[in-house]
Amino acid sequence: MTTIKEKIPSSPAYQNLMQLHKNTGRLEAIAEIISRDFLTAMPEGAYSNRVDQISYLQRRIHEDLISKQAQAQLEEAQEHFAAHPQMWGKWHVANLSGMENVYKKQAILSTDLMETSALIANEGRKLHQDILNSGDWSEAEKHLTRVVDHTKRLAERKAKWRNSATLYEALIQDHSPGFDLKTIWEWFNHLDRELSKLYPKIMERQKRRPDIIPLNGPFDKEAQMLLNRSLIGLFGFDFKRGALYETGHSPVEGGTPDDARLVIKNVDDRNFMDSMKSALHEGGHGLYLQNLPAKKKWAYQPVALDLGTTIHESQALFIEMIIGRTPAFFEFLAPRLEGLFHKFNDPALTAENLYRIKTEVKPTLHRRSADEVTYFFHVFLRFQIECDLIEDKIKVADIPAYWTEWMHKKLGIMPQNHAEGVLQDVHWFVGKFGYFQSYSLGHMIAAQLYDKMGEDIPRLQGEIQDGDFHSISSWLTNNIHKSGSLYDTETLLKKATGSAPSPDFLLSHLEQRYLTD
Repeated sequence: MTTIKEKIPSSPAYQNLMQLHKNTGRLEAIAEIISRDFLTAMPEGAYSNRVDQISYLQRRIHEDLISKQAQAQLEEAQEHFAAHPQMWGKWHVANLSGMENVYKKQAILSTDLMETSALIANEGRKLHQDILNSGDWSEAEKHLTRVVDHTKRLAERKAKWRNSATLYEALIQDHSPGFDLKTIWEWFNHLDRELSKLYPKIMERQKRRPDIIPLNGPFDKEAQMLLNRSLIGLFGFDFKRGALYETGHSPVEGGTPDDARLVIKNVDDRNFMDSMKSALHEGGHGLYLQNLPAKKKWAYQPVALDLGTTIHESQALFIEMIIGRTPAFFEFLAPRLEGLFHKFNDPALTAENLYRIKTEVKPTLHRRSADEVTYFFHVFLRFQIECDLIEDKIKVADIPAYWTEWMHKKLGIMPQNHAEGVLQDVHWFVGKFGYFQSYSLGHMIAAQLYDKMGEDIPRLQGEIQDGDFHSISSWLTNNIHKSGSLYDTETLLKKATGSAPSPDFLLSHLEQRYLTD
């Protein structure tokens, strides 16, 4: 972990605020851990009580952060900075700014709105699983209508605070701070146009590749989890400060830098690559979390927190989609799989065949199983639906028809039931509107980081083939993780890569991998 040596400014108000954020951060950490337990070990009968516990913690955090005392101390600390800027190092300046943002974000929300958000987040996850199993759209429509109405009330307050052009832009800022909606639309429309041209070329070129040999299971579930833990451990995930679990719900990560909890979908003995993909993805999240600057005085401080879900997703997709789909990765992996699963000389487990499996491009109904090329289209669909919902252009009842028509037009496929379509993601059920663009923005950034990393680590592919991921992890920690929220996203990327964020890095990466390699 990074140690930042800056003297704390001699402002009693600021020092009190640091203690306040440490205390509320502890409560947030407790809420995070019992939320992960909610998905893994919690007995079914504890459901109602657990939701109540989490809601109480969120209410307590909210009340502490917006108290009159907290407001007065924030104003006093800002006055101290204005009068004595020479006493404030850059980390403390950024921390004070982060404290102001936290206060404003909390102050615009009533306790009732906070409690409702917490209830939706926890009830929605269980409800999503129940409805996914039943396929009951009418029940889903009822819940999602409630969530959208609540989200609009939140967005109205956030838009006034942030001076956002639209309600949806205000929600975007929760997950992708620093990105305005107009720019995202420009980037996404550009990606849509260019990928629509690349997609048929890739499909045509793919016809000339050798046929894929299907995986021949079963693949022992315990062996799969051993593989998953070993891989993310090689990337640097510290199991003394974290863990990897299975769940019947959707995958998720959380916890704290010293107690990171990664949760993946229950493994399937027919296909080890699904759980491996999920573990690599959540492992990327976990590496970011564990390497944030959270030691000693910086524990739970705003400046030491992550920079938002866009950067979080960039770290997860970098490990899963960029590194985890290189030929070199499968050169490393293939000989070890034969022994692990007791399938010696299995032609399906050669490096070449595994690479073909993971880089096969084809239309698919499910986002999480989409290939790297068509993945954007899945995100773009959800992004457009969210925007139209929040801006009152469509109603929740319109989503299934919208979804089906779009999938048919873009990918030539149609969901046969709601589980294959609108019900597949948990995000809307738990109130995460404004999140989906993070995946494609994160993919863009991951490609940009990979481009620069290739320059900085001349033997990158050789190290991947050797299973030596130390240079990769160190590069990410030094250039991304250890900065916490010291810089905004654009500044961070310019410092790390020399360039502002751009979709061109992703397009170049996809052309290289799918039309050149």
